[in-house]
Amino acid sequence: MRPRLSIDWVLFPRTSIEILPGGLKEWESTEVPSGTPSPSQDFPFLLVEGNLGIPKKILCALYLAATSIPWRRSSNISEIFATTSCILLLNPAHQTALNSRKQLIRDGHLNPEKELIFTELLLRGSKECAKQSIIWDHRRWCFKELYGIMGPKPSTVPPCAEHWSTAEEMQTFPKIPPAIIQHELNIIQHTCQTYPRNYHAWAHWHFIIDACLASVYFHSSTADSDEPEPLAGSWPDFLDVIIAECTRLRGWVEHNVSDYSAMHQLCQIQNLIEQLLHSGVLVPDSAKNLTSLALVDQSISLVTTFPSHESLWMYLRISLAIIPAASRTATLEQIKENDAFITSPIVRWPVNWFAKV
Repeated sequence: MRPRLSIDWVLFPRTSIEILPGGLKEWESTEVPSGTPSPSQDFPFLLVEGNLGIPKKILCALYLAATSIPWRRSSNISEIFATTSCILLLNPAHQTALNSRKQLIRDGHLNPEKELIFTELLLRGSKECAKQSIIWDHRRWCFKELYGIMGPKPSTVPPCAEHWSTAEEMQTFPKIPPAIIQHELNIIQHTCQTYPRNYHAWAHWHFIIDACLASVYFHSSTADSDEPEPLAGSWPDFLDVIIAECTRLRGWVEHNVSDYSAMHQLCQIQNLIEQLLHSGVLVPDSAKNLTSLALVDQSISLVTTFPSHESLWMYLRISLAIIPAASRTATLEQIKENDAFITSPIVRWPVNWFAKV
C-alpha cells in the first residue's frame, strides 16, 4: 500500500530530521514517549522529542508519489509546498523543486525564514544534502530575500583584500545580523563534520565571512552619520566574528589534517585580518596571536608530524605565500638546516621545491 502523501509532520516544528534505514516494519515496534504517535500505517515515521526519523523505504514511496503529482502546473499552494518538501528530503539537488519554492517566497506564500529552518534540517540530517552546492546557494538567496542587500556602497571605499569582495561586490551581500551569522557558521561546522572535506560548505563559509566583512564597512561608514542604522548589530560585533572564526579554524586544522579546503580558507581569513590591521579597521590588541607567521609555524609542526599528508604540504606552501618575502626566505633556510625535518625523501623534495618559489 502506497503511503498517503501528507506534509503535516514537515509543517510542525522539528528539532532534527533523519533518514532511517529500512521501512516501517523495522521501526513499528519501537517504543516512543507517551503522547507521541507510534510508527504505523497512518503515521509511518518515528517521532521522539521533536526529532523526526523517516524510514528510507517510506521516503522513497513519498518521493514517487510527489513526483507523480503535476505540481509544476498546480495553483494549489499547499500541494506545491508538500510535494517539493518530500522531493527535497530525498533529492536536495532538485533544482525545479527549489525554484518552485523560490516562487512561493516571491509571491509571499512561504516565509524565507521558515525556508532557512527547513533547509537547515536537511543539511544537518543528510550527508547527501550537505555536499550539494545548490542547497547552499538556495540559502544565500533566502538570506537576501529575508534581510535585503547592502545597497549603495559606503562613502569610504574599503581597500580590496585579495580573494575578498570589492566595494562594488559588497553591495549585493545580504544584511545578516551577527547572531544569525554565528548560527550559520555553526551549521557549516556541523556539515563539515558529517561530510569531511566539504568544499561547497567551505565555499559558503567564505560567502558568510564576506557578508560579515561587508557589514563591517557598511556599519562603520554610517556610524558617524545622521542616517538611521541600516543593519542589526554594530561593526565591532562583525569584527569579533571574523577574529573568532580565524581562531576556530586554527583549531579545526589541528584535528582535520586532510581538510585542505579549511586550510585554504584559514590562510585567506588570515590575509583578511592583516589587511584590516593595515587599514586601521582592526586594532592590534584584538588580534594579538593571529599572525601569518603563526600559520607557518603550525603548518611546519603538522607536516613534520604527518609528512605523508599532501594537504599539509599545500598548507605549508600557501602559508609561506602570505608572509613577507624576507620572512619566507629566513623560514626556508631554517627548514633546510633542520636535520630532523628533512630525514626522508618525502620531506626533502617539497622543501627544495619551496626554496625555488
